[in-house]
Amino acid sequence: MPSTVSVNVWSVYKTHTDLVPYHLADIDKYNLNLDLDRATLSRRQSLAPEPEITGLQIQSPVEIADTAPSVHEQWNSSDVIPLTNDELHLLQHYVHVIGPLLDHYDPTKQFSTTVPRLAVHNFGLLKSLLAVSARHQALLTRHPQQRFNLFARPPDLGHERPENTGATLPHISNLLSPDVGDANGLTNPLLQVATQYYYECLHYLSQNLLYPSYSKSREIIATALLISTYEMFDAEGQYSNGAWERHLRGIFWIQRSQNNNGECPDPLRRAAWWQWIRQDIWVAFREGRRVLTIWRPTRRLMDLSPDELCLRVIYICGRCVDFAANEKKYDLTTRIDQGEKLFNALEDWHRTLPLTFQPIYTNPLPILGSPFTPIWITPASYAAAIQTFHFSRIVVLLNQPSMGGMEDYRGRQKFLDESVDTICGIAMMNQDTDIPSAHVSFQALYVAGLCVQDPVKQGAILQLLEQTLETNKFPPKTLLDDLLKYWRAESS
Repeated sequence: MPSTVSVNVWSVYKTHTDLVPYHLADIDKYNLNLDLDRATLSRRQSLAPEPEITGLQIQSPVEIADTAPSVHEQWNSSDVIPLTNDELHLLQHYVHVIGPLLDHYDPTKQFSTTVPRLAVHNFGLLKSLLAVSARHQALLTRHPQQRFNLFARPPDLGHERPENTGATLPHISNLLSPDVGDANGLTNPLLQVATQYYYECLHYLSQNLLYPSYSKSREIIATALLISTYEMFDAEGQYSNGAWERHLRGIFWIQRSQNNNGECPDPLRRAAWWQWIRQDIWVAFREGRRVLTIWRPTRRLMDLSPDELCLRVIYICGRCVDFAANEKKYDLTTRIDQGEKLFNALEDWHRTLPLTFQPIYTNPLPILGSPFTPIWITPASYAAAIQTFHFSRIVVLLNQPSMGGMEDYRGRQKFLDESVDTICGIAMMNQDTDIPSAHVSFQALYVAGLCVQDPVKQGAILQLLEQTLETNKFPPKTLLDDLLKYWRAESS
C-alpha cells in the first residue's frame, strides 16, 4: 500500500514566502533599484482559496517519479522557454560550475543534466537557477582576475518575456572594488541581477503553490534546493535564524511531504535530499544544533556501491554532528558509549571501502615548507568521502568524554593526527583548481584546525584554508578569523 502524508502544503512552504518582507531590507542594503512592487511581493499571491489545499494526499516517490518534464501541467510551459543571450550565459555558468558543485557525489549528475531540462519548461525553477548562477558570479567578481559579461534587465514578474534591449553595464573592473561596491557607491550589477531573479522566483512560488500537482512535483523540490544554495552564497558566514537556516527547515518539511529520502527511487529527489543534508550538516555544526533529518538508511554497507558508500559517510557525519550538539544532555557514561558507537560505525564504513578509495599517489615526505604530505585520491568524490570520514572522526573525538589515562590520550591523539594529516594532504592536491572539492575541503580543514596545537601545523592549515576559500568563494574569509580566535582562546 502506498504511503501517504496529509499536509497543508502552503504552511510547509510558507517559510519561503514569508521571507519576502525580511529580504526587502536587502534591496535597501545593496541600493538595488529593481522597480519592484513591494506590496505585491509582501502579500500572499494565490490562484485559488487557501482552504482547498488542506489535507493533500502526497503519494510515495515510486508513484510520482518522472523521467521527463511534466509539460502537460498547467504550471509548466509546453514549449521551451526562450532565453536572452545574458540568460544563456548564466545557464551555462550553472551547468559548468554550480551543477557540478551540487552533483559532487552523484554519478547521475541530476543538477547538471536533469534540472536544466526541467527549468526550461518551468519559470520558477528557471528563475531560481538564474538567481543562484548570478549570485555565484557576483562572488567571483570580487576577484580582479575574473572576467564576466554583466548585464541589466527589466523586471519580469510574470510569464511574459521582456524584449532583449541589449543594454549592458561597464566591465566589472571599471565598477567594483574587491567588495560589493566602489568608492562612488555603485553596486555589483550581478548582485542586482541575482536579487531580481530571486524575487521573481518567490513571486512564481506564491502564484503556483496552490496547485496540488505542483506541491508534490520534482520542480518544486529542485527550486527549493536552488533557493537554499542561493541563500548559502548569500549567508556571509552568519547562519543563526538567517534565511539559509530557515530555507533548510522549509525544505525539511517539503521533503517529508513528498516522502523523499536518501534512498528514493527517483534520482532527482534522491540527489536533492543528499544535497540538502550536506548543506544542513555544515549549518548544524556551526550553530551547535542537531541535523534536521529523521530518516535512517535501510541498506547494509556491504550492499552499497562505491558511490553509495560516499553518500553513506555523509549520513554518518550528520549523526556525529548530532552527537556534538547533545554534549550537555547525557551523563558521562552515556556520552562515552554514544561516542564509541559512532566511532565504530565510522570504522565499519572505512573497512568496507574497496581499493578504489586508496591513494594513487602520496609523497613519502612532507613537501618543502609544509608539515603535510600531498595525497591524491581519484575520483574527487572518493577523496571528499575520505575527508568527510576524518571530519566526522575528529568531531566525535573532540566531543567524547575521556575516562583519563595516558593510553587513552595517546590513542586519541594518534587518530586525531592521522585525520589532520589526511585532510590536509588531500586538500593540498585540489584546492587551486576544483570548486566542488574545495567545497568539502574547507569544512574538513576548519575542523582539522580545531584539534591542532602545533603553531607550524596551524600556520599550514590556515594557508590551506585561505587558498581553499579563494577557490570556493564560500564561505567568506571571516571563517579564518573564527579559527584564529579559537586558537588564541585555547592557548590562553
